Amino acid sequence: HSKQQEQQQQDDDEDEEIIPDMAPLTIDSSGAYFRSEGVTPGTGNFLCGKSPSPRDDFDCYDRSLLQNADPTLFEDAIWPALYHRVPAFGSIKVQSSWASLYEYNTVDRNAIIDFHPELPNVLMVNGFSGHGLQHSPAAGRAAAELIDHDNRYLTLDLNVFRFDRFVLHGGEPQPEVLEKGIY
Repeated sequence: HSKQQEQQQQDDDEDEEIIPDMAPLTIDSSGAYFRSEGVTPGTGNFLCGKSPSPRDDFDCYDRSLLQNADPTLFEDAIWPALYHRVPAFGSIKVQSSWASLYEYNTVDRNAIIDFHPELPNVLMVNGFSGHGLQHSPAAGRAAAELIDHDNRYLTLDLNVFRFDRFVLHGGEPQPEVLEKGIY
């Protein structure tokens, strides 16, 4: 091999797209997300999706509408964003799909971590809209602190998630708890 051929082979090797064995939850600015599925490296399986835009998000009172996921969503919205973020996803294919409901409060779509104002023995830790597993360590610690320390947070200031944000104060509602980049 000539030096030029060796350099070309090295450049080709560096340009080869590599699908990661293990990937943490990655959320693209488009709202599409992915993470590796399972704990075995090298399976090449990923969980991916995209929350609907506010325009396409509707209240669903009939669970039978969830029987089939939109078959065009992957090709039209998810795959282009994944490919843009990770070019190695250029050849990925759908193995299965599903649709589900998200649990959240309808005011600001965020968690509630607080005692119920009329039922003092009821501690609410809910409304994580699909992020419960990710938030559970912090939410569990917060709940324990509220119970053990007279309804006070010690290590994490999560007062923004108190129930009283829904109550009018002086005739004015509290500002909504809104996250940026969440649809």
